[in-house]
Amino acid sequence: MSAAVATATAATVPQQRSRPHRITFSLKAIKSALPSPKALRRRSQPIIPQVGSDNEKRTTVLKEDITVIPVNPVPITPPAQEEEVATLNDDASFHLPSPTRTPQIGAATTAFTAMVPSSDKAAIAGLIAEYGSSSSTSWLEFSRYKIWRPTVPIKESSFVPVQGYLRAEPYVFAWGNPLVSDKAALQATAQAFWDWAKGEGLKAVWCCVDDDMEAVLGGAKLGWSTLSCIVEDTLDPKTVVDLANASGNAGGSEVKDFKKNLRRAERSGVTVQEVKYDAFTDEKKKEVEDGILAWKKAKAKTGLQLASTSFMPWLDAQHRRYWIAESEGHVVGILVLTQIHHNQWQIKNAASFPDAPRGTSEWLIFQAMDALNGEDCLVWEQARGRSDEHVSSRSPSGSRDSSVTPTASADGHSESTTGRAVVTFGITASETLSPSQNLNGWRVSALSATYNKVVGSTGLTRRGDFRSKFHTVHQRMYVCYPAKQGFGLDGVSKLIKALRQ
Repeated sequence: MSAAVATATAATVPQQRSRPHRITFSLKAIKSALPSPKALRRRSQPIIPQVGSDNEKRTTVLKEDITVIPVNPVPITPPAQEEEVATLNDDASFHLPSPTRTPQIGAATTAFTAMVPSSDKAAIAGLIAEYGSSSSTSWLEFSRYKIWRPTVPIKESSFVPVQGYLRAEPYVFAWGNPLVSDKAALQATAQAFWDWAKGEGLKAVWCCVDDDMEAVLGGAKLGWSTLSCIVEDTLDPKTVVDLANASGNAGGSEVKDFKKNLRRAERSGVTVQEVKYDAFTDEKKKEVEDGILAWKKAKAKTGLQLASTSFMPWLDAQHRRYWIAESEGHVVGILVLTQIHHNQWQIKNAASFPDAPRGTSEWLIFQAMDALNGEDCLVWEQARGRSDEHVSSRSPSGSRDSSVTPTASADGHSESTTGRAVVTFGITASETLSPSQNLNGWRVSALSATYNKVVGSTGLTRRGDFRSKFHTVHQRMYVCYPAKQGFGLDGVSKLIKALRQ
């Protein structure tokens, strides 16, 4: 409809300098652009769009009927969330923050905006490394995420809680669990954030929260609706190493594909090594940044990109580790691990550049997991209401297996006597949507239908398909919102817009 109107507008507004005030209109074009009398009658009745309601289809029709024909069309400026997409078409305007100062590229601190004081940025980065999750690492992109902290201290937390969020009027999307020193502070922190959102006239939605936060939001005091349509993919470094060394066809087609890609990369002469942040030369960092730019351009051609974070490798380098893949003396891929929750790791980025030999991504991940596995670490996953503990450890001199039971320390961390490392890819979309608390009936059917459409049109589950070859374990995560507020098509649209890359 909009394309037709634009064509009609262009045809009916002649560009004649000698007669700047004379405008000729096509009657047919005007009639086609104006809403029908039936649509006008519908507009006299207020319609509140809500997922699954009888008004959903009618609301969509009304949006298509509403048309304006400007005499002098004004160019549309893309929103801030889409700023990075525009830079993909202009190499000169794209600059990644770098670990060392050069005349062409700024220092790593240029990734932060002036919206949050530098001292606060460093403090928040430290809190994320100590208490955060894979979702909270996204907050460090301060130009995209906003930071909320309660004005009144929460007594159950030894420091003032921190919550990162995306804002897309009239919604505020809290991203991940708040940072607190003790789970006992979650209830008061959630209430304070919700009170702040209501005071600002905003609709709150809490995304990517774990079992503990979901229990608080969906509990009797707050009574939010909670559902799960996302999972966190965790992996065991020892499992990845064992899969690569498995003989025959053990593990099925996914493992067979994984091993085949490892052999391809090795035969192509791809080498992988861990590089310390301070060891990056200007030439090497430029290769990395050029490769990332080429990778982003290639991804942009595949369609709509939805992501909670951008690809900024040098951000918070103090808490990161880097592996570089090289072929014929050139960088062809990078893997970045970032520290979370005291002694866990997130695979923040793992990318093979467009000119990389096949299998480079798998080779990078294998080498990083092999390194962690050789650091005598323990790995286990925790499922809702229970813990599955199992050792994944290998020292350079051999391997050993035993069991260990983690204990909770005074500061809320899970600990064991011999150390612990959990690795996560982060959150991805699950195949289906399932309700959890305060949500049932037609609302579930409506939300499921909407979710299936979004997944089908964006391919959100493709990332999980790649991760599955490493035998990842899926841990349910949640999206929560006030039951009376609802979370309709408008909210879904705002969230997708905020996540567009």
